[in-house]
Amino acid sequence: MNKILVVEDNPVIGMVIQTVLTDEGHQVEVRKSAMEGLYLMYTGFIPDLVLTDLIMREMDGRDLIQKMRNDKKLCSIPAVIITASIPNAENLPDKDQFQGLLSKPFDLEDLVKTVDRLVNHQTLAANNTALQASTSVAPAPVAV
Repeated sequence: MNKILVVEDNPVIGMVIQTVLTDEGHQVEVRKSAMEGLYLMYTGFIPDLVLTDLIMREMDGRDLIQKMRNDKKLCSIPAVIITASIPNAENLPDKDQFQGLLSKPFDLEDLVKTVDRLVNHQTLAANNTALQASTSVAPAPVAV
């Protein structure tokens, strides 16, 4: 079961995303602001993926992603931006800072495919790292 954090200030959209992804077998936490999302992550909920609205009060999705990228515990978590605005270079983070973009209204099938692609990639990467660590062979001692 993958852990997903949804940061969305529209409660209806947050509920729909939570319902769809929970039905797909994910553990989903929804927060209505970037500050609440950061607080949840800073207090121990480390998600496998973050879905964040772009335009929010106080702190927007761009700032949330930037704070994640500057934190050792959060920097490798993939992020998907959800937005109803027309994305442009001024309101989006740098291309290497986020891994997906869904424009509202988005198709729920696209949501599921995007989430599956990113969490499966994370799982494969983690399994590959674990496999490499377990198959490392220490050099044989040299007889002198």
